[in-house]
Amino acid sequence: MPVTTLAALAGGLLLLFFLRRYFPNRRIFFVFAAVILAAGAFSFFSAEPPPRPAISPEERAHIAAQQQIVAEWYAEHQRLIGDLDHNWQQYHRTLAEFDADDISIETAYERLTELDAAAAEEEARVRKMEPPEALDRVNYDLVAAILSKTRAYAAAQRQAIHLTAAAADPQRLTSDIQEEQSRRLRQVMITESPAGLFTAAELTALRENLILPE
Repeated sequence: MPVTTLAALAGGLLLLFFLRRYFPNRRIFFVFAAVILAAGAFSFFSAEPPPRPAISPEERAHIAAQQQIVAEWYAEHQRLIGDLDHNWQQYHRTLAEFDADDISIETAYERLTELDAAAAEEEARVRKMEPPEALDRVNYDLVAAILSKTRAYAAAQRQAIHLTAAAADPQRLTSDIQEEQSRRLRQVMITESPAGLFTAAELTALRENLILPE
């Protein structure tokens, strides 16, 4: 807290003491007290924060280098997320078309089998991804946390697609009624679908760590 603010608060408390002594009327005292407290609050919240210390050219160059490393990693991660999203959209599209009886169970099974293979490839890709070794420890841990969540999401997505494809296998179906078949596939989808990929907190912290001071 600035020295001037402390001095103002001390002066206000001293003034309150004299007001309480020479103005025994409670109403007058509380009016003056409210004015003094409001003035003190205004002084406290309007005080300018202390300037951020300047950083050296070496520190600035280091942050810029960290920015470049994270930018390259993030671009690769976003490509992976795009492929995961594409597979997931095709998965739901296949189930919707079969539910509407626009495609046969054989076509649905063929598509789901292809998506299962694609999901397995994406899961393998994310398992191979590692945080860049050149990152600072804090940034490294944030990237590692993002990758951990991404791996769990990719594995859950692949599991949902894999089990749905197995349920759509015409050789394993227990009913030849389209409505019952569709109900079975949707049951697997609802039960096995991942909750989502939530990495906003880690990405926000990573972004804040890489901001260059003005």
